[in-house]
Amino acid sequence: MTTTTTYKPKVNLSEELGERHGREIEDDFGGKGIAVVVPDRNASAAAIELQAEAAAHQMILAAAGSAATVYLTETFYISSKKNTVFEVRLTDKGLCLKKQSNGATKEQTIPLKDIIGCRCLRSKRRSRGSSSCTCASISSSSQLKVVEENSGEQDETDVSAYLYIYAYILKRSRRGGFRERTTITLRFRSFDRYEDNNREAQKWRASIKQLVAGEPVQKPVAYQPRDTRKMLIILNPKSGSGKAREMFQQRVAPIFAEAEIPYDLHITKKSNWAREFVRVRDVYLWRGIVVVGGDGIFFEVLNGLFEREDWQTAIDELPMGIIPCGSGNGLAKTVSFLYE
Repeated sequence: MTTTTTYKPKVNLSEELGERHGREIEDDFGGKGIAVVVPDRNASAAAIELQAEAAAHQMILAAAGSAATVYLTETFYISSKKNTVFEVRLTDKGLCLKKQSNGATKEQTIPLKDIIGCRCLRSKRRSRGSSSCTCASISSSSQLKVVEENSGEQDETDVSAYLYIYAYILKRSRRGGFRERTTITLRFRSFDRYEDNNREAQKWRASIKQLVAGEPVQKPVAYQPRDTRKMLIILNPKSGSGKAREMFQQRVAPIFAEAEIPYDLHITKKSNWAREFVRVRDVYLWRGIVVVGGDGIFFEVLNGLFEREDWQTAIDELPMGIIPCGSGNGLAKTVSFLYE
């Protein structure tokens, strides 16, 4: 008999997603609003190199005549900086942010492959004694608390709909590469009713979800994933220094939540437990397998799949991933080296 444990990430997703890194530019001007959370940009050699690389890439695309297909475009205003406007475009290349301020233009495109998900949220009711005026400026992300639409804590005085877009942008340095978490928050408030603003936000969410999933862009009211199966997570709690469970809780579970991917988490109990599990279970109940641990637990799962009579189908239909938590993590390093 096996047990399935579903862990809730320690991050309070309804209130704190988008507040872990970066600085916020908040708007309270005009009919629409945007709050963009981006990493702090320092005039370092690495940053200049990245900007030059991006500019060169855009020039190559333009020279090749590879024009992006634009699905949605909208203009947002920034009240904290006068004469500052963001033109946001959703294309088949990614999310393009074009900033125009005092005659200067700066453009950044977040590739689709770096975007993992997006969610529509609503502002949370403020605590007693704080201002609830709809014209009050939100000066920092720590003051903006959001909740799910069906929560009983939403602020009825704020008719805005907030679209949180989560991306992990690949950065390169002399030591290698790493993913930097970036959250873009679009605030829709063109209309006097929350339902109308939410409809606009949901339109953007559905289009982004479809593009990220590699599906044709349609115009539904709300996005429904084609594959509703959960992800199978197999975790070895004794891997490495024994912190695999903690690492999954703190660093991996929030990413699954941002991508809105449900999962079943199974903890191994003894040697070859994972091997036997995938050998005898109906693995097609899940959309893929993610192994949390070292090389040993990954090879257990792989060998278990090869011992099935339908091993060829299982290998072809079930993508596999590894979250390295072992002592050496040789396999994960090799995969990373090949992809870089």
